[in-house]
Amino acid sequence: MNTKRSLILILCSLALLGSLSGGETVFVPVKIDGPVHDPANHTYWFGPFPESVALIDMNGDGKLDIACGRNWYEAPNWIKHTNYRDGAETFGPITDDGGEAVLDVNRDGKPDIIASGWMKMSGVYWYENPGVPGVKWKEHLIHSARNMEGFVMGDIVGHHNGDQDILINHWDPVPGQYFSYYEHIDKEPWLVEHVLGTEGQQHGNGIGDINGDGRNDLVTGVGWWEAPPDPRNGKWIWHPDWNVFNGNCGLPVLVYDANGDGLNDVIIGAAQDYGLKWLEQKKDANGKRTFVEHWIEKDFSLFHSMELGDIDGDGKPELVTGKILFPHQGRDPGEFDPLFVFYYKIANGQFERHILSYNNLQWYPGQTQNPPPNGAIGFGRKIAIADLDGDGKNEIIIASNSGLYIFYNKGTTPSPRPVNPLPPNNTYPTNMDRGLGRGGQGRGGNGAPNPAQQPGR
Repeated sequence: MNTKRSLILILCSLALLGSLSGGETVFVPVKIDGPVHDPANHTYWFGPFPESVALIDMNGDGKLDIACGRNWYEAPNWIKHTNYRDGAETFGPITDDGGEAVLDVNRDGKPDIIASGWMKMSGVYWYENPGVPGVKWKEHLIHSARNMEGFVMGDIVGHHNGDQDILINHWDPVPGQYFSYYEHIDKEPWLVEHVLGTEGQQHGNGIGDINGDGRNDLVTGVGWWEAPPDPRNGKWIWHPDWNVFNGNCGLPVLVYDANGDGLNDVIIGAAQDYGLKWLEQKKDANGKRTFVEHWIEKDFSLFHSMELGDIDGDGKPELVTGKILFPHQGRDPGEFDPLFVFYYKIANGQFERHILSYNNLQWYPGQTQNPPPNGAIGFGRKIAIADLDGDGKNEIIIASNSGLYIFYNKGTTPSPRPVNPLPPNNTYPTNMDRGLGRGGQGRGGNGAPNPAQQPGR
């Protein structure tokens, strides 16, 4: 391991130790499913496996189930149901699963699945919920494109009733291809395309109100589209106010007031390079708008996706993100660096990192004699944040090439420190009582040595 990476590992370890003080929110990752490590048959611990999740009540029992690729997992015991829909095929080392979401497209009262891909799918589809167990969900094409991967859901036209539209993400411009979104309407064909122009067709975009006029604008890694008073029929205005990571950004790009000054800022990750930034929005006395770039991270790479959600119960959203696992099979900067899942508390323009998972992978690739690592959790392309177990605390649900995981939210660590649960030293038949503290038990009565009484001190 080189010196720079060693330093990163040490700093992360220190951050993790510091985060274990009283009041820290504890998450316990549980693996629900994953790829079989069988190199002879071209499947490994690092995939292929679907990389997106959506939460949906599949069977109408009032509990949120997990949709992930062609399979869904029934709550609360996460029973696997296979091949409920088409799409999400495996091609070599990857699964064609660039994004998933839930929307009652045909307004029949049954939630449907929106999904996208970039290989055979190369577009966005909706899968119609038949409402009958065991019946394959019918596939409907929404949008086809040569260069696309995912999409973002949100209220673009101003429904103001929880309804959502679909923002298409083309990861590169192609002649005859346009920046567009699909409005969700109340009659067939249910989704209608609105074309804005050719600008902004880069990897990563998002939805949010940049100028504070109450209408959601559309943001990209190279600028933003300003929504007109009538988003359906009016002219959208393109503002090339920034260019971050050469437009190769994670999906989604997030809009959030990070410093509490009343102006929404922009949070952007590098999808295929090092870095995570926020763009501070400023306005001068004449109303001129500018955006100042600030680094959140420089030494971590592949922030391919992220979400905002309140995971510590303080009523404010945290930024949840991490490193996608082998998105291009070893060809991206930092792809063999340690895997990580982080969340950040945001206040006054400061992003405080908290570690949910960290796993060093550098020595595994290329050395097939080594066993698969434990707890190597990639971040994938679309995560979810929701209360799955009904205890009022939000979980984090992640799928990646290494499998499907739920980070269960166990609340905050107790303070003061609880009773030590470890067995006392003198219960071990091989223990040597050397007078290390009260009753041979050391500090706390569990046999931990007292440094002042150890030989040589």
